[in-house]
Amino acid sequence: MTHPQADLVLLAEDDRELRALLVEVLEDAGYDVRAATSGSEALAVLGHLSPDLVITDLMMPGATGKDVLRETRRGRPGVNVIIITAFGSIDSAIELVKDGAFDYLTKPFSNDELLLAVSRALAERRLRGDPALAPEGSLLPGFLGSSGAVRALCQMARKVAASPLPVLITGETGTGKELVARGIHDLSERSPFLAVNCAALPDQLLESELFGHERGAFTGADRAKPGLFEAAHGGTLFLDEVGELPAPLQPKLLRALEEGEIRRVGATTPIRVEVRLLAATNRDLEEEVAAGRFREDLFWRLNGLPVHIPPLRERPADIPTLVEHFLRRFAQRTGRASVQGFAPEAMAVLTSYPWPGNVRELRSAVERAATLGEGDVLPADALPERIQRGGLLRTTLAQAAAGHLQLAEVERIYILEILRAAGGNKSRAAEILGLDRKTLYRKLQEYAADVDSA
Repeated sequence: MTHPQADLVLLAEDDRELRALLVEVLEDAGYDVRAATSGSEALAVLGHLSPDLVITDLMMPGATGKDVLRETRRGRPGVNVIIITAFGSIDSAIELVKDGAFDYLTKPFSNDELLLAVSRALAERRLRGDPALAPEGSLLPGFLGSSGAVRALCQMARKVAASPLPVLITGETGTGKELVARGIHDLSERSPFLAVNCAALPDQLLESELFGHERGAFTGADRAKPGLFEAAHGGTLFLDEVGELPAPLQPKLLRALEEGEIRRVGATTPIRVEVRLLAATNRDLEEEVAAGRFREDLFWRLNGLPVHIPPLRERPADIPTLVEHFLRRFAQRTGRASVQGFAPEAMAVLTSYPWPGNVRELRSAVERAATLGEGDVLPADALPERIQRGGLLRTTLAQAAAGHLQLAEVERIYILEILRAAGGNKSRAAEILGLDRKTLYRKLQEYAADVDSA
């Protein structure tokens, strides 16, 4: 059973029993699955269907997983590919990751391993955005905006792209740290690009994900598995939420950076790797160092080239560009091309709201308004109420500060603005303001009396 607007996954697997099992697992997780019984059938599907993700077995009669990857990269460049391989073909799978595959799974794998890889691949695509929908003239591949703050950010990103030194990307949640990391990678001409969220995995699984493990290293390790450092050899490894890295793993990451070698869990022999590391965090790592939660030597090693992403509230000039982009993506995905944009008063609310969730919150608000709003031009009341309130409040305060108004006058202006936004509904306005109705009625009577006596 699939969910409305579920992500579409194209699965190419010639083994009938495994194919049926994978379809069941993916559909139970809420994905829309199109199953192909061969690589040739998958290539035919790619000719007329644009999936959100491709999962393909490596070895199939006729067209192989390599052929499916090549065609996906050529015709659907924004779509990630996960390779399924037998243990004896791990080296081939790693080579395909270097050629552009997002990840690989070694048979036999658990349902959790499959769903984790799928979730990561889809999340990376959403964060990166579909290149076919990106506006022309982007200063950094995939990152939108033309404000002075964004220009400075993109200029810095372009400068660090060619360097082999680690880059630490900082910024609030939702500002687009992985987009900047991907942009830096794209400009570096390295391959591949692999990413992991350090906060999303338990400690033991994260260590195995990063450094790999040998057979028998821990319960359930029935086969050896290379880690992301090995798979990213010659390319870029992005560690999101690096501030959440467990203390026991911090010296191992430092060794990988300083010595250029890693050791799999359960192994005694080190493995040489050449990887460009990008890391991101929304934490203040200097405070984490002072509190003893993050190694100081690792912080200075990661912070060789710092790149900071300003929050959206500091660059409101970028909001119209982002809104246009999100509406275009919405139209492409849903076919609702009739939505032309937001009414002027709605755009005023969008540009004045402080956006604590940054670009991620803006995208959600735009897609919600486009889904629920009616007509070609979306009004302010199509936006979530918290955004309407926040935008009105910030606009009112800005006007009050410019006019040197007293606090009582600011309150009066704001209450009347909320009443207007509520369509004159006093009960609704009282609810929005957090007042009981008697208090609101009393204040409105006072305002009317002031007008009458003026």
